Amino acid sequence: MISFDEARNIVIETARGKHLKKEKVSLRDAQNRICAANIVSPLDIQPFDNSAMDGFAVRREDLKEASEDSNVTLKKTSVIAAGDVVPSQKLEAGCCAHIMTGAPLLPEANAVVPIELVSFADDENVVFSTCPKEHANIRYAGEDFKKGHDILKEGDCITPEMILPFATLGIETIEVFCRPRIAVLTTGKELVDDLSQPLSSGQIYNSNGPYAACVLENMGAEIVHRNTIKDEIDAFEHEMKQIIDKDVDIVVSSGAVSAGAFDFVKEGLESLGAEILYHKIRLKPGKPNLFAKLPNGTLYFGLPGNPVASAVGIRFLVGEAIHVMQGRDIEKPYYARAKNGFSKKAGLQMFLKGQSSHDQSGQQEVQFMSKQASFMVSPFIGMDSWIRVPEEVTDVCAGDVVEVYPTRF
Repeated sequence: MISFDEARNIVIETARGKHLKKEKVSLRDAQNRICAANIVSPLDIQPFDNSAMDGFAVRREDLKEASEDSNVTLKKTSVIAAGDVVPSQKLEAGCCAHIMTGAPLLPEANAVVPIELVSFADDENVVFSTCPKEHANIRYAGEDFKKGHDILKEGDCITPEMILPFATLGIETIEVFCRPRIAVLTTGKELVDDLSQPLSSGQIYNSNGPYAACVLENMGAEIVHRNTIKDEIDAFEHEMKQIIDKDVDIVVSSGAVSAGAFDFVKEGLESLGAEILYHKIRLKPGKPNLFAKLPNGTLYFGLPGNPVASAVGIRFLVGEAIHVMQGRDIEKPYYARAKNGFSKKAGLQMFLKGQSSHDQSGQQEVQFMSKQASFMVSPFIGMDSWIRVPEEVTDVCAGDVVEVYPTRF
């Protein structure tokens, strides 16, 4: 057996050698995709100096003497609306321009006085009783984005919030990594795929299959094949040949990776010419864990059949491979204080179900949930984090600082 860190490093280095293709997608379809090339601002935003509110564009020096006791009157020489062509004529001394929010600013104007702060002598003369601060109520070109400046780098996830600035910049398409093509394979004659079908004696519902498909899609993958097979090596080899023909990037299977009489995955992979990169990790849940590389470069993750052990493998091994293939940074934990204690034997690293919160001072804390056995899935309804306890640690006490990972990337 190897340590979890050794296994993770093998996954990372192997995944770095497998590059996903790239494609261009519309801005509408870019959310939650992974950027495949650095993006720089194609223009200044604001693209031109403009007014931040309805009012009057002025030369501040014309209003130096303006006060409640000493009003200054300026001549209104123009009206500028949003959408008008950027004016080339300068604002003359002693004059002002009626300007609307978003309208382009005249050259030489260096402040905008809100309309509610002025009065009118007549249609052509505007009375000011205050001198604005320089640059007041003006949005200057390039104040938000500068043309040519980096705004996103390869490997960054495009969140829905980013659509707003991208659309502001006129970015119509974005180059992203293609979604990794993944096959999900569950093994076991006891499994029932049809969740509406009553269970017969000795049967259980297949939970690993739908869970894996859902979580992997949430990680940005495309599920191109999903099936359940019985515990037979011939069925496995036949299924694998069908999967290989679909040009997948990753195969994720659950079950049949331990050392029992019906654990055929390792033997079946070797018969297909796969290179076994590790088999068994000092990890709980998830000790019977296998990682291989097929002759065509497809990565194979053989995860345990116990549902929580399978979930840990998907979250921390398959998920890391997907991240690396998309050029993303290696994940790092955050840290929190344990609300309660936990004890274990030395020699196995553990990922434990956790529930995070904040104490009265706002500091992050996390609680070890009950029901940590690898077959117990009821905590998944309330859990929001995984707590990592290293191999050498035997006791975690309340108040100790622990490594924490969110349940999802």
